[in-house]
Amino acid sequence: MADDTSLTDARSTLHAIDKRLVELWREGSRFIAGWTLDNLELVVAVAPIARLPGLVESEPALLRGDPLDASTLMKTALRAGLETARIHAGAWWGTAAMKSALAQSIQRYGIRRSYFHAMGRIEIDGFMELPTAEKIAQLATLSYSINVAAHRIADLGTEIDLGRSPTAAGFRLWNRRQGYRSDIDLFCLIALALAENGLARGRDERSAPVVKAAFTVAAGWEFSLPRGGPSPVIHNDVLGEVRDMLTRLVDAALPRQILIGSFNRPMVEGPPQPGHIYRNLDAPRFMGLAQRRLQDFDNVLLGGEKVSSLKLYLTGDEIGPGTFDIKAFRYPINSAESMDAFNVKLNIHRPDQTPFFFGLQHRDLNDVAPTHAYYGDEAAREFILKD
Repeated sequence: MADDTSLTDARSTLHAIDKRLVELWREGSRFIAGWTLDNLELVVAVAPIARLPGLVESEPALLRGDPLDASTLMKTALRAGLETARIHAGAWWGTAAMKSALAQSIQRYGIRRSYFHAMGRIEIDGFMELPTAEKIAQLATLSYSINVAAHRIADLGTEIDLGRSPTAAGFRLWNRRQGYRSDIDLFCLIALALAENGLARGRDERSAPVVKAAFTVAAGWEFSLPRGGPSPVIHNDVLGEVRDMLTRLVDAALPRQILIGSFNRPMVEGPPQPGHIYRNLDAPRFMGLAQRRLQDFDNVLLGGEKVSSLKLYLTGDEIGPGTFDIKAFRYPINSAESMDAFNVKLNIHRPDQTPFFFGLQHRDLNDVAPTHAYYGDEAAREFILKD
C-alpha cells in the first residue's frame, strides 16, 4: 500500500510539474534551456526562443538535454541572463525510473542538440497514387506495425522513448534516449515493424502496404512545437543533418529495400565528451550488434504468427562458395557530393515454414549506384569527439 501511495504521489507531483512547465513554455515562445535537481526542487532555466541562435554559440552546454549540477546551471543562467524557476519535485526523484520520467517531461519543452542522433524512416511505396481511403488504411496499418514492434520491445523490459513524426507517406522514428545501445534498440524496433508488416502483406497483399526503409546516425536537433489552445498538444520533431541524410537515403531506396547510411559514432551511453577517446562504431559493426540484439526476440509473435528468429546482414558479392563480402553503394547527392550506404537484408524464420525475406538481394541492385568493398580491418577503431 505504501508503494502504491508513493507512486500516486509521484504521478501527482509530475502532473503539477508538467503544468508549471507549460506555463513557463508560453505556448512555445520560450523553451527550457537547462535544468537540475536541487534537493527537493526542480530548477529550470528558461530562454525566449529568439535567443536560441545566440545560445548555440555562447552556451552550448545548455542544449544537451541532460541535467547540469546546480552550481553550473545557476552560473550559466546568470551569465546568459536567463530566467530561472524553482518547482517543488519531492523526494520521489531519487530513483532512476523517476528521474527518467522527469527528464522525459522536461524534454517536451526543451531543445536538445545531439552530435549522434539515430533516426529511421519507413515509407509507403506509391502512396500518392492511392485513393484517399486506401491511404488512410495503409497509414493505419503501418502505424499498427510500429505499435506492435514497440510492444514487443517493451515486453523484454527495454525502454524506448519513441519519437514519431509523420511524413508525406510514412513515419520518421527516433529514440529520445541517447547512446549506442538506444540506437540499436531503435533499429531493432524498425526491423520488427518491417517483419510485422511483411508477414501481414504475405497473408493478404491488400491489407498491408509495400514499404521501404532507411536508417542512419548523424547530428540533429530535437524540439517541440505547440498546437495551441488551453490544453496544448505538443508535436515533437527533429531537424538537422540526420533528417537531411535520412531523406536522401529513403529517396534512393527502392520498394522493399532497407538502406543504412555509412556513419561513425562513439560507443558511449549518453552524450560523448569532447577530447575523450571511445571505441568507434561504424555501420557494419553497428549491424553486427543489432543482429546480436535481435536474438533476444527469438520466438516472438509477429504478423499473427510465431517467428523463431530474425537475421540481418549487409549484402555484397559472392567471393567464394557461400562467402560474401560487404559492398557500400555510393549515391550522388550533387555534382560535387555523394553519400555511402549499405543494403540490408532481413530474413524472417518461422517454425515449419519457408523463411520470409524483407529487403532486396544484392544482385537486384547492379545498376543503382557504383559500389566499393568494405574492409573491417581498414575501418577506424577509435573515435575522438573534437572540441
